[in-house]
Amino acid sequence: MKKILPMAAAILCGLFVLADFFVPHPSIGSVAAVLVEGATILAAFALFLGVLNLLSVHGRRVAREARGRGLGVVLIASLLATLAIGVASPGSMALSWIFDYMYYPLQATMAALLAFFVVSAAYRAFRLRNAQAAIMLVSSLLVILTQLPFGQAISPYLPIARDWLLTVPVTAGMRGIVLGAALGTMATALRILLTVDRPYV
Repeated sequence: MKKILPMAAAILCGLFVLADFFVPHPSIGSVAAVLVEGATILAAFALFLGVLNLLSVHGRRVAREARGRGLGVVLIASLLATLAIGVASPGSMALSWIFDYMYYPLQATMAALLAFFVVSAAYRAFRLRNAQAAIMLVSSLLVILTQLPFGQAISPYLPIARDWLLTVPVTAGMRGIVLGAALGTMATALRILLTVDRPYV
């Protein structure tokens, strides 16, 4: 019974939300809206529990004076300060200052660090071991050259080739990735609805 009830609830909720996309009936739509709102509330509680777990883990680390204690203190202080300011005065200048001069620079720093990993991955991928690597190398160099100020001065055909690459092969690849992600999402949803996967048990 402990496994049957969660399975039945998950199947019914999934079928109602799925039916809302195909059956334009007001009763089904209202039930699906309630279920979606309930899922949003559950997600909010999950976020709250995640914050509590984060505070608990780093609080124990600070109390035990373990390695990384200083980072734990900074994390807890930043989290509590941002939370207090956001609750006390949402949309205030102090909260905007935190995002403009602390959060966004840290985000930009992480993005800048990712550039080095991209260069490292590109170096490994662009080794001319096969024809696919050669095609990728030539295409990447072509796109990079057209982005530079002197790219068009090299040849007037470079921008045309760049536009063709971005319009035809790149767009086709992106559509394939999106279709693959959609099919994967559908397969995962069907596995949950058919109780093949039971993450809720």
